[in-house]
Amino acid sequence: MRLTRHARVLAVLALAASAFTVNATNASAGETFEFSVLPGTAAWAALKTHQEMEAATQIPQPVAAAMPTDKLLDVALRYPLTLDAVAFNSVQEGFEVVVSRFNGLSELLARPDAAAVLLQRYRAAQVAVTGDPDGLQAGDQTVYLWKLEMMLAQPQVIVKMSPALLESAMREGEAKFAAKQANAVTYGQSGLEPTATLLGRALATREGWSWKNSGLLSDGIALVPGAPEGILAAVRRHFAEPAKAHAIASDLQAAQDAGLAVSPQDFTGTVYTPRGTAVTVTVTTFELTTAEINSYNSYVAANYPSATRETNASRMYNCHSYAWYSTSTSNNVWMNTPGDDKYWQDGSYTLWRPPYIWFSDMKLSWQQGDHTGRMQGTSNYVRSKWGQLPQMYHYYTYSPYNMGSGPPPYVIGQGLNWFFLT
Repeated sequence: MRLTRHARVLAVLALAASAFTVNATNASAGETFEFSVLPGTAAWAALKTHQEMEAATQIPQPVAAAMPTDKLLDVALRYPLTLDAVAFNSVQEGFEVVVSRFNGLSELLARPDAAAVLLQRYRAAQVAVTGDPDGLQAGDQTVYLWKLEMMLAQPQVIVKMSPALLESAMREGEAKFAAKQANAVTYGQSGLEPTATLLGRALATREGWSWKNSGLLSDGIALVPGAPEGILAAVRRHFAEPAKAHAIASDLQAAQDAGLAVSPQDFTGTVYTPRGTAVTVTVTTFELTTAEINSYNSYVAANYPSATRETNASRMYNCHSYAWYSTSTSNNVWMNTPGDDKYWQDGSYTLWRPPYIWFSDMKLSWQQGDHTGRMQGTSNYVRSKWGQLPQMYHYYTYSPYNMGSGPPPYVIGQGLNWFFLT
């Protein structure tokens, strides 16, 4: 018997609820909480939308509220969908989306003692890699550190740190930065980004200036070569001159202040719509490490078994660049909103309207998730690049980007998603 989508969601929630009853007792006694449905299981493979994945991985709110902070951190680190954050154009934006979807993370980050508990776990985290530096285990280690650093760097955590905790976070971050550089095969330049984000935000909070002038500190991804090293240099100047402020005017200026030879031409560029409108983009200059690529590839295979991975993970280009500019795997252009809007604002593409006749290679724009893909025929399947994750072939409701339900004309009628054609 085939279940409707509504019935399927109810079945998933019922299964989760039965496990939650047992887990609630364990959590109230200080024990850990176990998710009832996990990637790699038949139950997970039966989930057909991201909303169903979210519903299957929530903690009952009374249970989350009763858990000790260190136990809640254990659960947050095991949350299966955290790496969705790197599927977005901004890592910070993506992480905020993940926090909004998982009550365990939102509860953790709101705890008054979250910073102290996270920092203790961060100090204990190992950076040095044993075994294959390119292997999946090494890649998962980079992800584990990324999770801790991103949690620590969140504004609601940083703002609650005492001056002593901020100094301690910067000292530990400096040590982790050096250890990652010593294990560059595994961590590379991309592995320095979350460490630098933590360092810079802690520095800004300690000295009382805004980090919004830095793209890396605002977005969690370095689109300026040398930006992480520039932030580290500012932290070290703070250690040498603690009475002075060391605000970062820009990522470029921070890199130049650190003695790095960089130029705006290294990371900004221009592409053009079919009608010749200029679109400012970032020309990316370095790739994920092999270990990170292996871990990201493994993530989509486990978490999205009904989608097909068509390329390796890559930080060189994103969804808008793939959909509007180039489908080549050698694409090295990262395109953010509102740049992609110019492709339809200048008339190069027009909105799909009744009678909804299908055309080849139509563009699908997610209004809710700032995502773009290329429709494949009339099957409701899409090819899209998931941020730093791989290029995927998937049903249009099966991705890290939540959408409305129903066939395309229905969701257009609801104003949720837009389809464009040449």
